[in-house]
Amino acid sequence: MTTATTREADLRRIEELHRGWVDANAVGDIAWLRANIAPGGPDDFVMWNTMGSNFFGVDGIVDLWERLTVMAADVPTQETVSTAWDERYELSGDLAVVSYMCRLVIDFGPAGAEAGGNLDQTYRSTEVYQRRDGDWKMVHYHGSPHQPGVMGGS
Repeated sequence: MTTATTREADLRRIEELHRGWVDANAVGDIAWLRANIAPGGPDDFVMWNTMGSNFFGVDGIVDLWERLTVMAADVPTQETVSTAWDERYELSGDLAVVSYMCRLVIDFGPAGAEAGGNLDQTYRSTEVYQRRDGDWKMVHYHGSPHQPGVMGGS
């Protein structure tokens, strides 16, 4: 049975992880990924990336971020922005979901390069965490572009 105190501690931990994820996106913090993404193979973590590709397992997202870090390193001056707002948290037992709006601004280098170019995108995001061996780990991330006004949506 979950007590109010335990629930509050879980919520604080999920909020901390969420802030860590947003901050890690700004700097390509691979150590954060290794510490907070569910360890294991491709069935333990799924990322539906804002670029439209899917990545599986902690090794899949680490490989992605290593590639992006190399591409961004060639940019002489770079101001990166990663912000989140309108966060909504849902906890149920050993699962937690965070949904929110986010903006990412980063220059990945020459536009002709793979996934290169200057990105300034507002998107909708969902993070899913699962308690494993007593600690919360991210098991799913989904980001998709925000297109307000379509069919009456906001």
